[in-house]
Amino acid sequence: MDTAEISYRVADFLKQHPPFNAIDDADLLALAANGRVRFFEPNEYVLWQGEPHKPFVFVIQQGTVSLWDDAGERPELRDVRGTGDLLGTERYDGARSCLYSVRSESDVVIYALAEHDFTERVLTHAQAAKFVEAGARATADYQAGGARRDPQQVFLHEFAPEGPAASCPETASIADVARRLLDDGSRAVTVTSADNVPRGAATVDLLLAWVARGGGDAAQPIGSLAPAPLPVSGPNTTAADGVLIMGAVRTDALAITADGRPDGALQAIVSTEDLAPLFGDHPATLLRAIPHARTLGDLSALVQRSRSLVLTFLTSAASVDWLTRFAHAVDVAVVARILVLAGFERPAGCWCFCASSGRRELATMLTPYVAIVLADGDSADAAGRAYRETMDGLLACGYIARADLPFDAEFLVAGLGEWTGRYMRWIADPVRERSYRARALFDMRPVLGDPGPWRTLEAAVTDAVDRDFVQVLAHDCLASVPPLTFFRDAVVDSVGEQQTTFRLEHSALRPLVDVGRVFGLAGRAAMGRSTLERFDTARTLLPEHDAIFREAADTFRIVLWQQGRIGITQGTRGSELPPALLSRYDRQALKGGFRSIQRLLEFTHDREWLTGL
Repeated sequence: MDTAEISYRVADFLKQHPPFNAIDDADLLALAANGRVRFFEPNEYVLWQGEPHKPFVFVIQQGTVSLWDDAGERPELRDVRGTGDLLGTERYDGARSCLYSVRSESDVVIYALAEHDFTERVLTHAQAAKFVEAGARATADYQAGGARRDPQQVFLHEFAPEGPAASCPETASIADVARRLLDDGSRAVTVTSADNVPRGAATVDLLLAWVARGGGDAAQPIGSLAPAPLPVSGPNTTAADGVLIMGAVRTDALAITADGRPDGALQAIVSTEDLAPLFGDHPATLLRAIPHARTLGDLSALVQRSRSLVLTFLTSAASVDWLTRFAHAVDVAVVARILVLAGFERPAGCWCFCASSGRRELATMLTPYVAIVLADGDSADAAGRAYRETMDGLLACGYIARADLPFDAEFLVAGLGEWTGRYMRWIADPVRERSYRARALFDMRPVLGDPGPWRTLEAAVTDAVDRDFVQVLAHDCLASVPPLTFFRDAVVDSVGEQQTTFRLEHSALRPLVDVGRVFGLAGRAAMGRSTLERFDTARTLLPEHDAIFREAADTFRIVLWQQGRIGITQGTRGSELPPALLSRYDRQALKGGFRSIQRLLEFTHDREWLTGL
């Protein structure tokens, strides 16, 4: 067989596997032309730990190899790799020599590609470089190829209409403003003062409400109608943040001022219609529609549309930051609307979310974990009825029931005094009180009603947490450990056992969440905080270990991204999945994350950090 034909066969093989499927054919052929083919029998060493990097990057063409850490008293299995996997890429993460010994487990054929060719013809492609980087460590900006624009990476001003901002003075007549809205085909125009400072928005809804009240003289100034408050942002506000701001105040538009201040010079008005090309089904429109849903059926349709939107934009690990906030806003609005539909317009107590919903980390259709903290004088019976109606309503809207709650509805609806006593017992005697069952309640976040009882409870818990309690929680984090790697369509644990199901929540998400809670409590910033906020607290507490918490945060985003994507697609909570559903890109990102989780657990279990606080 001539050399050219061999190069074509090698190139055809390479482009079936990442990162080479992101490379054009000309570069693949040039890469293959300078490569070599090597064969290993079973139990031969391909690479030795600590030896200098060879001038090649290796691709396994067939067979299986195992990676071993020989630095300790006895070798420890670190990875298993097969067809299409890379070897020798740790150099691109700064490793000065081979990190592990690589041993053939069967007959193995390897393509050895010249390192300088790999650098020039592969790593110059952004998507290929991200894939290689993901194998070395967790990277939150990693995403599969062909993804649409991320709303966190584009700015509102890109979608602002050309020309001067749509505005009118507060002295303009109602008729003139209505005519302006019709002519522009918009739903809002900014009402400004004499010195061009935004005073509010004249919206279609504002004019309709005026007509519904009987209308009057359309020649009177628009300022007499008390224009709706118009949210204001700066020129560097992202599209993701903009829609969340509009959704929070239930408006169709947002003003951009020069400095982001309400009294700043008006630059542009951006409406939901302007953002339609980016979003399609608009987040702010969905959030505005939920409080007006007439039936649970209407509400269910809006919930389904919201999760469809989440899935559409869940294109990378970085996108989970704003999408989980959006999903949280939807869930809070849905609970509020169910209460109104059930006749509880002003329910008693402070309604809180706990667990993933309390941390604002729930992208799937899993039912929010609800608890109620009652103030003195609140009726427990009425609150209990409202709680049960809400849970039934959430199921009717298509949410997935939580099957693993350790406490029943009667427990989760209680007065402030009862809640305070429980937390004090959990903190004082975590072993006999089985505090592990209540870990999710340390994620409690107020979402509806008077937050006063929650604030009192949160202050009492913060004051009561001591080093002994934190130490117990730190030890319990080892109950969940990440797997070692993926091999073919199985997940491999630390002793080499293979399972056909990847327990994403148990072995990847839970250890990150548990460790985050430990450092949140240690830094007196736990309840009402997300896992990412808790990692920020840890970085502040232990700045010399900043890197381990940054990497943990990136890993957390990757795992949450996969849970949301798989869970919404399959209509599950995303806690378990067969590895076959994960692409090679997904597996590469997760494998880097597994190593980050293991390092984080080892650091947390070492009590030296705690004694140093």
